[in-house]
Amino acid sequence: MDSAQQYDLLITGGKIVTMDTERRIIDNGNLAISGNKIQEIFSAGELPSSYTARKTINADGKVIIPGLINAHSHIAMTLFRGLVEDLILQKWLERVWKYEFSVLDKDSVRAGSQLAFAEMIRGGVTCVHDMYWHYMAVIDLAEEIGFRLISGPPITSLGDPDFDEMIGTARKVLEQIKDYHFVHSIVQAQSTYTTTPEMMHKVYEFKGEYGVPFTTHASENQNEVDIVREQYGKTPIELLESYKLLDSGTILAHCVKLQDHEIDLLSEGSTNVVHCPESNLKLGSGIARIADMIEAGVNVCIGTDGVASNNDLDLLGEIRTAALLQKGYYENPEVFTTMQAMEMATISGAKAYGLDQTLGSLEPAKRADLVIIDFDKSHLTPCHDIYAHLVYSVNKADVDTVLIDGKIHMKDGELTTLDEEAIKAEVRAIGERFK
Repeated sequence: MDSAQQYDLLITGGKIVTMDTERRIIDNGNLAISGNKIQEIFSAGELPSSYTARKTINADGKVIIPGLINAHSHIAMTLFRGLVEDLILQKWLERVWKYEFSVLDKDSVRAGSQLAFAEMIRGGVTCVHDMYWHYMAVIDLAEEIGFRLISGPPITSLGDPDFDEMIGTARKVLEQIKDYHFVHSIVQAQSTYTTTPEMMHKVYEFKGEYGVPFTTHASENQNEVDIVREQYGKTPIELLESYKLLDSGTILAHCVKLQDHEIDLLSEGSTNVVHCPESNLKLGSGIARIADMIEAGVNVCIGTDGVASNNDLDLLGEIRTAALLQKGYYENPEVFTTMQAMEMATISGAKAYGLDQTLGSLEPAKRADLVIIDFDKSHLTPCHDIYAHLVYSVNKADVDTVLIDGKIHMKDGELTTLDEEAIKAEVRAIGERFK
């Protein structure tokens, strides 16, 4: 006789795309959650009759996937959506930095980040890396509402900071946030051309001292590569290697302009790359050789970048763009698969930031970060290949329910933890400052 078992939440009847090591798909499955963790996953007919739950969600006709991981963004740039357009990266940055230094404060960054969280939840994103100004306002917000955030102190020469003060602040922040529940610590630099060797040596020191990952932009366009080569006689990748920063604890955003030997360097160091295809296209930076990187053994994940250069936080759309681009770039439809596209947005993103033991797949003992997608739609009928539908056919309007850490943040398409109307009104008011 089955012993009685009660869970906090039981999701029944859905098709579960686990993204576990075997990439199992469980038809008509049952997923049991207690607290913030997945406790059990049952196949059809395996759920003991004595097992009950305080709350049940019927997922008939729906697909359950791991929460998506937006591995590189600047989320409060929702404030700048559509403000700076049709410029190459360096000119675009000059305009954006001008607005940032004149308008942003912790309150506006908090408001823009709230809007970003709402947008991402609606699109099935449950974890995001954020690199931006007034970062403590975003860190505190994430802890407050329960959104999973990868963030930490920036190391940069932008804004002419006092070096000793910047390093002292970084040390205090890394100490302060190491025990936060929803925030995963990282040290970050804007780029190799907006930092000094002294700054990068401190980054290396922080990685070892605090056991945190490091991220920066690298080789985003040819102009950046030329600037760094003129300054240091090396490309950004070669320069990072000279700083001993190419390892499994480093995540490089973009990597659009790489030579073959640089891909080899990334592979040899087990360095992670974040692909941001739509931002790269919009800024005319080019198309990253993702298929070559993956073939070389590089762990590649995916991000939206900031809204000012995208112009949205739609990771499902980003996955589709990435898959199409690789096939077109190489003129080979076999070069990049739908499975690889889904891996980039789930388990590969978790691996990049050292979180794959707790995030990125649906398995017992992992955090209950998951997304339920409504497949009872005309554009999702019939379903011959679940991965093909997730990559090429699903859109963010199909996202029905979102859980982060076992807590429901959206149910039946309605946000449950954010006052969306109030957030939009506040951001509209901030937008008046740009006129």
